[in-house]
Amino acid sequence: LCFLGLIPIIGWEIGTNQSIFLIAVVGLSVDYTVHLLHAYNHAGMDKNRQERMQHGLDEMGLSVTSGAITTIGAASFLQACYFTFFQLFGLFIVFVVLFAILMAVTFLAP
Repeated sequence: LCFLGLIPIIGWEIGTNQSIFLIAVVGLSVDYTVHLLHAYNHAGMDKNRQERMQHGLDEMGLSVTSGAITTIGAASFLQACYFTFFQLFGLFIVFVVLFAILMAVTFLAP
C-alpha cells in the first residue's frame, strides 16, 4: 500500500512494468511479517503479548533484518543494468523491502 502511494511521487505512471511489479508486492511485503508472526505463535500461550513479541524478535529479528539487507544489496546491482525494466525493478525491490521491514519491525512489534 505504501509503495502504491509512492508511485506518483517518484514520477512513475502505471504501465506494463509497474503492473508486473505490483504483482510481486504481495510476496515481497508479507515475507518479513509472516516470519515474525510465526515466531510469535511459537512462543507459547503462557506468555503475554509483549513477551511473545520479544520472543519473536529474538528468534527471527536478526534473520529477517539480514534477509532485508541482502535483498536490498542484490537489488541495488540491478541499477547497473542497461535495460530500463531491470533498473526500475531494482528500485521497486529496494522500496518495497524498505517499507516491509520498516512496517514489520516498527508497527507490528509494539
